Amino acid sequence: MRMSNLDILSRDFWKDNRRFADLFNTVLYDGKQVILPEKLMEADSNLSGSIQTKKKEDVFIERRADLIRKFAGDSEYAIFLLENQSHIHYGMPLRVMLYDALGYREECAKKKRENKKNAVYANRDEFLSGMRKEERIHPVFTLVVYYGEKPWDGPRRLKDMMVDMPNWMEKSFSDYSMNLLEIRSSEHAFRNEDVSRLVYMIQHIYRKQIEEMKKECADVYVKKDVIKLAGVITENEEIIKYAEEHKEEEVLNMCEATKQWEEEIGRRNTNNIINMMGVRKEGEENFAPEEAIERLKTEGEAKGKAEGILEGKVKGEHNKSIEIAEKMKAEGFDNALIEKLTGILLH
Repeated sequence: MRMSNLDILSRDFWKDNRRFADLFNTVLYDGKQVILPEKLMEADSNLSGSIQTKKKEDVFIERRADLIRKFAGDSEYAIFLLENQSHIHYGMPLRVMLYDALGYREECAKKKRENKKNAVYANRDEFLSGMRKEERIHPVFTLVVYYGEKPWDGPRRLKDMMVDMPNWMEKSFSDYSMNLLEIRSSEHAFRNEDVSRLVYMIQHIYRKQIEEMKKECADVYVKKDVIKLAGVITENEEIIKYAEEHKEEEVLNMCEATKQWEEEIGRRNTNNIINMMGVRKEGEENFAPEEAIERLKTEGEAKGKAEGILEGKVKGEHNKSIEIAEKMKAEGFDNALIEKLTGILLH
């Protein structure tokens, strides 16, 4: 299976244990520094396994996690699994439950093999179970990180995937909750600067808050992999291009990184203005808004002369400019741009 750029870049980004620890500490443990980066250990990301049917047939399930770390803290160790998600998955709680179960099953299978090899069973129950009574397995915590622009409208726990149940039935239902970080709307206060900057960029790019970024980040420099990952996640070709053009630099200015994107938005706005004015003719793909307004004024002047009323001409020009300004404001264009193009002062 071919990995996408997002798969590769996001995995490389979270491989940094400082980022990984901050992600889980912030989302799962309310910012408490319980997972220490220096104590995180790499773990096999292959969760593939087989399930044996009653007919002794093996059903193989192939699954490779995006990133897995072991952490030995207050307990012997726990397993933390990161699942990157660029699109909404309407079966995600079941998928997470299955992956967690595969992790538990693999550890149990390992213990069974060791017990069988060493013949350490104390009684028939242990022999049939393949495990000793006092043996315990290690907890698995999966966090799904959703990078999409659309709000997550999928299920967040197994119960959300079920048909409506009466209260008496719902009380005995074994639910399974899913840990989900929705970056587009996250209000978490991440301590790691790289993680914090990544979330900030994604949110402001999705919301097209260019002016706010320019005010807040004029002198902010971030690591190149943060810039590039933010561009890939938001599918922003201008930001990706900027990162690739500066591949020799380790840190990049955040505002400079968004300048090409700002220029592209300006070009799109220009095109929208011209379309809104309705004066583009065939073959005038590069028709500028200033030319469009001039044409409108010329047409208004010609109309005024035809009517022989100078006052009507001036009033017509002014009213046309007001109409254009009102349409541009309704479309959310910047006030300074509206005033520059139409000559109408906004208060």
